[in-house]
Amino acid sequence: MLSSPLKPQLIHDVFLNFRGEDVRTTFVSHLNAALTNAGINTYIDHQLRKGTDLGQELWRAIDGSHISIVVFSKRYTESGWCLNELKKIMKCHRTQGQVVVPVFYDVDPSVVRHQKGHFGEVLSATAEKVYFNYESEWKVNVVSDWRSALTQAANLSGWDVLNC
Repeated sequence: MLSSPLKPQLIHDVFLNFRGEDVRTTFVSHLNAALTNAGINTYIDHQLRKGTDLGQELWRAIDGSHISIVVFSKRYTESGWCLNELKKIMKCHRTQGQVVVPVFYDVDPSVVRHQKGHFGEVLSATAEKVYFNYESEWKVNVVSDWRSALTQAANLSGWDVLNC
């Protein structure tokens, strides 16, 4: 039986999206251990095979996951990788029905939803840093896409770690 291009074969239960410098060795390592101990097949970026194209490998992992858990932290928007993964995750949410669960770790959900303060201010600088060889009109579109993905994700029901 052939699989539909819109419904890729699921190879992971959960894809974990997070800014490593903020939460890898604290919250995410515990979350990943708890999920794994419960028999849940997680994908975390340290599973990347050496020598493979990073973007393609991550996109395949996102496409092949039933659920994405997005861990927002104070400096999440300083990572172009996180923001591009989030954009892909939200596309899978819309087109494939992927479940997306936001977790707000030391950042208020309204800050993410409306990109307030430092969280929102660094978006343009991140686009400039990641896409410095591209025209500025293209970078404006990237920032707009990132803002949209952030708002969409923050509007989903999730967990605010400060209130748990």
